[in-house]
Amino acid sequence: MKTHLKTLLLIAISLMATVGLNAQEPFFFTKNGLKITLAEKDGKGKINGYTQSTVVSVEGEPSNCTVVYKMMVMDNKKKPLLNEEMDMKIYIKDGVVTFDPTSLAGKLMEGMTVSGDNLILPADVAVGDVLKDYTITVSIGAMKTTTANSDIKVTGEETLDIGGTAIDCLIVESTVLAKVIGIKQQMKQKIWYGRGIGPVKTETYNKKGKLMSVQEIVEIEGF
Repeated sequence: MKTHLKTLLLIAISLMATVGLNAQEPFFFTKNGLKITLAEKDGKGKINGYTQSTVVSVEGEPSNCTVVYKMMVMDNKKKPLLNEEMDMKIYIKDGVVTFDPTSLAGKLMEGMTVSGDNLILPADVAVGDVLKDYTITVSIGAMKTTTANSDIKVTGEETLDIGGTAIDCLIVESTVLAKVIGIKQQMKQKIWYGRGIGPVKTETYNKKGKLMSVQEIVEIEGF
């Protein structure tokens, strides 16, 4: 149950941290029929679960559109953990991704609420740029998780191979201060963002530099 709760929290946080790039193809789903499977691993590479997202409609052009997709959360054997797929909706305006946190209400978990800021990459982003800090809060009943991202920098570019599909990515690194029920934990995060997809791979390290978890796309169709 602890692993499943962690997966749900990561989904909520990643939705609030989706990225838009003005005047260019945004770093989120923009192609109808796209299907991706994301694996959640611990620091040793053990798979704890999966999330699968399938785009069912894209209305408008990539830089100005409404994207509707279905999401399923699964265990490490790909057994669904929800009774049915969640219907999700994202709005992209002038290349910037926006997400309404209230749309998550009752979908990931009864009583879950999500609030905070979105991470935005400017149109002229380049390696070496420093981005604006942002904070995300996820509440489930009496439990509140707040993640504050700071020292956000674009550190490089890299092409990742996902099952034979080459995805050009922008690498963003940051310091994350998480506060869960009053307990603080500092981490480092490194995320590879792909155009038309969003986060392709996410690595999280503790303050001593030890790899704690990895989220990465392991299957992709229709890209």
